[in-house]
Parts: sequence; structure tokens; C-alpha cells
Amino acid sequence: MIIFLYGSDILRAREKLDELKRRFLEKNNGNSFLISLISGDPAEFNLAEFRNKVLSAGFFAEKKMVIFNYELRITNYELEIIEIIKKISKETVLVIWNKDENEKFLKSDLGKYLLKQKYVFEFNPLSGNALVLWIRERAKNYGCEIDNEAIAEICDILGSDLWKIDLELSKLCAYARSLCHSRPLCRIEASESENPIIKVPDQLGGIKKEKQASITKKNVAEMLTKEVEDNIFKFIDALAAKNKRLALLALEDEFRAGAPELQILGAVSGQVRTLIQTKSLLERGAWRKEDLAKKIGVHPYVAQKSLAQVKNFQLNELKNIYRQLLAVDISIKNSTGSAKALFFKMVARI
Repeated sequence: MIIFLYGSDILRAREKLDELKRRFLEKNNGNSFLISLISGDPAEFNLAEFRNKVLSAGFFAEKKMVIFNYELRITNYELEIIEIIKKISKETVLVIWNKDENEKFLKSDLGKYLLKQKYVFEFNPLSGNALVLWIRERAKNYGCEIDNEAIAEICDILGSDLWKIDLELSKLCAYARSLCHSRPLCRIEASESENPIIKVPDQLGGIKKEKQASITKKNVAEMLTKEVEDNIFKFIDALAAKNKRLALLALEDEFRAGAPELQILGAVSGQVRTLIQTKSLLERGAWRKEDLAKKIGVHPYVAQKSLAQVKNFQLNELKNIYRQLLAVDISIKNSTGSAKALFFKMVARI
């Protein structure tokens, strides 16, 4: 079986990959040894290793999953890769994940071949109603409702960057639930499988009404400012200045605020991707912040900051930082260290 994931929306693509891995493990007694990863980094990619992992039979003909993070820079092996995956056995689940934001790959021989497969999942950036529905559902997963004005406010500040939106939604829901705890006549009751429900007793001691913890525009105004972006921008600026101490302090600000480590990693990765896009576009000509924001799907504030930041980086530097962030991501998936420790080691190497 071949499964193809592609598109620039890394958050939803990674969550789909996690879902595929979870379902595979559920069907195979939770044996994680049956899952292997193949890096698409040209410095690490080995065609013989790829062939062995994809085509070798497992013990007792057990099923196995191979996850291949394909990068455009290994196109020299394209035809060989096609011939190998054509021979894949029915016991093997091969997941190919292409993160490159380049339509050139989809028009290549390998891209055309993968697009013909039965299981193809496209992850392009969300906008309009699709983005609104995603935010609403995400808030629900965190145990909260969210009104339309609050969604509009979030989109106005964060654009369509799902990593940053997800990071802030987790904080906003925690904040909304804390408001209930602070009220004498209000409590939250929920099991592990249920969303937290606010139950407000009436004056006679009965239950007056039930409603879910809710995020309002006022909550967003109180909690969600440009502080998140500013901390990420400070981190990137410190990297450009080769000031590792300031870079780590900027990250610590987010950690102390209670932001989940993986979400911080995603927010930083998202901004580095934005800088790579910005730098690539600027090499073809000048851009106004409004036009750039619309082109790459970010808030004009983020576009303005990105235009200033890219002046301090070469494109290769940004790509190197992004590759190291992906390496941290892979290490976390392999459970070879905590996200925070791996992140700090990455900063030390830059």
C-alpha cells in the first residue's frame, strides 16, 4: 500500500501521519519496531537503505510501515525510487510525505506516479469557511466553544498559520475554563472522554443551565496579543545575530507561559517557512507587505516583520535551520529526547 501526503500545511499533514501510525499500531499489537523512517535529506539519503527498508520482508511476514520524508533535492534518484516502490509487497505500508512548497514535484515522474495512487491526501493552507470550521473544531477538541467574533479576531491577528492558532487556542481554552473555577457558584465537570462543561447552580441550588466553556472576542483581546509573534521574532532575530543566549531567552518566555513544547516548535518552524517563502519571492522582485501577506497567507504584521528579518539571512541559512527543525521533529517522533532539550541543542549547533 502506498499513501501519499503533500502540501505546505505541515500541521494537518503531520496529524494525518500520526493518525496513520496510530491506526497501524492498533492493528499490529502496538509493535513500534514495525515502523521505520527514511530521511529525504540528501546528506543522509541512501538508495540501498531505501530499497532494503521498502522491499525487505519482515519477520513471519508481519506487516510493516515505512515513512519516507521526500525532498526535491534528491530528484537524481527519482526513477530508481519509482522502480523500487512499484515492487512493494502487500505487507508493506509506504507513506511518502512531501513537504516542499513547489508544484514542480507534482509534475515530475515521481509526483505524477504518486498522484495516481488510491490514497492521496492534499494539505494546502486553509482559508475562508474551511479555516473557520477548523478553528471551531479545534476549540471543541480543547473543551471549549468559540464564537464567530472571536474566530475573526484570531484570524485577523494570526492569519492562517495553524501552528500559531493551535498554540493560542490551547491557552485560550485553559483561560476560559479558569474563569469558571474563579466563580463560587460555578464548577467544571468532565470525564477524560468528555468536554469540560460549566454547570451554574441557580439560587435554589438546582442546575440552572449547562454550557461549555466559551472563548469570546473579549477573551481573545485579553489573552491573544502579538506577544507570541514577538517572542518568535525575537528568537529569529537572535539567531541572525548569532546571539544564542537571547534566542534561548525568547523561547523560555513561551515555555514559562505554559505553551506546549511541540506547539512552540511548530510556531518557530512556521515562521522559518515564511522567511524561506519571503526570501524566495524577493529574489524575483520587490514585494509590498500587503501583497506578500496575501500571497503566502499571513497577517500583514507578520509579512512586515518577515520582510525585515530576511535581510539578515541567506536562503541557504534559512533552509539549514528548517532542516534542523525537521530533524528535531523526527527525533521527537522517535522518542529520542524531550522537545525542549532537542530544541536547545539545535540552537547550540547553529
